[in-house]
Amino acid sequence: MATIRAQIASVFAANPIHGLRGGTGWHVDSVLRDIATIHHLTSDAFAFSLDEAKAFDGPGFCAHIIFLRTGQLSMVQPGHSRTLTPGDIFVACAWRPMTLEGTDDLDALIITLPAWWAMRRFLDGLAILPDLHIGTDYFAAPIIATLAGTLFDLPNGDAVSAAQGLAMIADLMRTALAAGIDTAKALPRWQGRIGEILEFIIRNLDTPGISAHDAAASLKCSVRTIYKTCAAQGTSFNAFLNEIRLVTAQYQLMNTTDRVSEIAYSVGFSSLSHFAHLFRARFGVSAKAMRQGRSTYLPH
Repeated sequence: MATIRAQIASVFAANPIHGLRGGTGWHVDSVLRDIATIHHLTSDAFAFSLDEAKAFDGPGFCAHIIFLRTGQLSMVQPGHSRTLTPGDIFVACAWRPMTLEGTDDLDALIITLPAWWAMRRFLDGLAILPDLHIGTDYFAAPIIATLAGTLFDLPNGDAVSAAQGLAMIADLMRTALAAGIDTAKALPRWQGRIGEILEFIIRNLDTPGISAHDAAASLKCSVRTIYKTCAAQGTSFNAFLNEIRLVTAQYQLMNTTDRVSEIAYSVGFSSLSHFAHLFRARFGVSAKAMRQGRSTYLPH
């Protein structure tokens, strides 16, 4: 049972597993492709539930694009449920709890992406479908699935093709999800004011100098409301902003070959010395040292 849990955790990292039944044939092969990890999952019948991600800086704070190849997979998240059949594509937001139940002979490809990347590339906007589903009858669904399979099969080290393929999938996912939006059923992606603040930060992450005043103007509330909301979570707006920026920078350091300066600017820092100071204070090592010791610092 411990081995099965470890296999599940390799896909759904950091989110506690409850009520596990079956899954003795669960097997997963994983590859890193640019900012994503792609998992090829096969299994016999199983069922389990996952807690939502508890921290905005954890590996469980991610999105999963699930491509079902054979079998059936039932997905339940707050506000919706869906039974996937071969050819279906589903986006599971791992910051919300979910229950999964699969049948025998299940075969699926799962692309796991950090939430900030998925939100900026194809889950942008303040409202989304409560059910992020692309049916097999959508004309481009087979194209997206084929592209995902090609990306999984790429030779290791082909970084350019990996980045291009992932960008293409994101663009196609954006179009496909937008085509199915029913505005009458749209729901906020995040609950409460702190979620709206997080949404604002992620959408504007690469903008230097954003402030609580900018957030208040965007969210049509007072600056005092921004301060009080963050204080209620034991943080401040600037600390919250820096945390998201630093964790995003850490992820890029560990999963890309971009220069440290490029990463620092891409997450909104205008001063490299300021970035270096905050990074070392947050992680205990310099950005350069962390990159050089990837195998030590990568989560297992």
